[in-house]
Amino acid sequence: MVLSGVGTILLVFPLTMVLPFIVGLLFKEDIMFLVRCFFFPALATFTVGFAFTKSFGRADRPTDEMRPSESLIVVAFVWLVASLFGALPYVLSGAIPNIIDAYFETMSGFTTTGASVISDVDAVQKSVLFWRALTQWLGGMGIIVLVVAFFSRFLGGYKAGLLMLKGEVPGHSTEKVVHRLKDTGKYLFFTYGIMTLFGTVILSLLGMTVFDAVCHTFTALATGGFGNHTESIYYYRNLPTYIPLQLALGLLMVLGSTSFVLHYNLIFKRDWKIYLKSPELRVYLSILLIVICIVTLDLALNRYYGPWESLLNSFFTIVTMNSTTGYATEDFGKWSSLSQFLIILVMLFGGMTGSTCGGLKTARLMVVNKAVTRSLIRIGHPRAIKPIRIGGVLIPEKVIKMIGMFVFGYILTFILGTFLLTLTGLDFMSSISASAATLGGVGPGLNVVGPWSNYSSLSIAAKLILTTLMWLGRLELITGFVIFLPSTYRK
Repeated sequence: MVLSGVGTILLVFPLTMVLPFIVGLLFKEDIMFLVRCFFFPALATFTVGFAFTKSFGRADRPTDEMRPSESLIVVAFVWLVASLFGALPYVLSGAIPNIIDAYFETMSGFTTTGASVISDVDAVQKSVLFWRALTQWLGGMGIIVLVVAFFSRFLGGYKAGLLMLKGEVPGHSTEKVVHRLKDTGKYLFFTYGIMTLFGTVILSLLGMTVFDAVCHTFTALATGGFGNHTESIYYYRNLPTYIPLQLALGLLMVLGSTSFVLHYNLIFKRDWKIYLKSPELRVYLSILLIVICIVTLDLALNRYYGPWESLLNSFFTIVTMNSTTGYATEDFGKWSSLSQFLIILVMLFGGMTGSTCGGLKTARLMVVNKAVTRSLIRIGHPRAIKPIRIGGVLIPEKVIKMIGMFVFGYILTFILGTFLLTLTGLDFMSSISASAATLGGVGPGLNVVGPWSNYSSLSIAAKLILTTLMWLGRLELITGFVIFLPSTYRK
């Protein structure tokens, strides 16, 4: 069943390589170069998918219901396998000749992390740059969600499909938008598409080329952060619309960090009041506002910039790091220790559940905060019955325990990742920020992996550790860990 599920997705995956092939033709790139970089990898992917489905059957034509563990294993393996085939265009184009580096870049794309090993982005061919941005756009809402839109009984029926959707979409729970699972994926995809069109038009009007506008909309909404230039967003500093451009990208990143269920209700049900009713959105925006104000004061008082520059740089940096996007306009590695601490903190926090960003997520932090408060109250009042509610909704004790386990596991993984990176010879600040940046899907960290640097100088061992952290972070830990449990493979 697992091989059938993976094989079925690999049959569809080659379609994603058609778009960069067309982009290459539009920019008059050599036809044989495009065939080598995209047609051959697509053919190899399809061949493996066909072999799997020929041997084990098509997952959209199931004979048995898939178990929860099997559904989650499919999700975990799809990211590993898709990243392997997705790395081939980098290797065959010569943009990243080393397969380990190419795998790192592709995993960074599909997990919307934005950590890169390409030192000269401007020298990369347009078709490869488009593929690089497309991997983040696909990873944003998730390859699984996109495929759900095309299969009525994807991977073993409704129950397994919903479990895969829960394992794929960031968040501790997945709210169905409509009754049928395939329609849920379809409407989420349409919502994503409409917002992509909106972002492309806005960025084009503000001075970006159409190509750059499409790619940056892909990576901003996906909260990925891959840019088309080595200097990231700072490349556009000479545009007269540079400040509006930063504000527009900030808006796209905030939209990507907000639950897509809320966006769906606005676009398809025209219910804009849903935003006002969301307690998670209010807390998320409050955290952003508070941290932006503190960092602005810190930058202004320490005379890094003037008052207005401090506000703009604080706004863009905190939004890009909290949304786990990772664009860069300033080298925040040179800011004060207070600002750097807050940057690492918002990296770990992330945005809302049901969004494209990584991190712990606001809803989980809200539940943990109320659970800790309740525990303190019970010290003085042992018999007190105090249920936890978020926005008037009762949170079951089982969910509270699961969130507690997730937060503990997240922090433990973060610490373990930092420890392992220091063993590779990386300094402590680089290790701790790289661990937070890759596990949270952010991208840039501090020191060696700062916003004006990249991950190319790291050792192979460090890159493999960070690749694993990206994979675990994108799969919300549990989906990744489940494949290592022996009980998963018992009947």
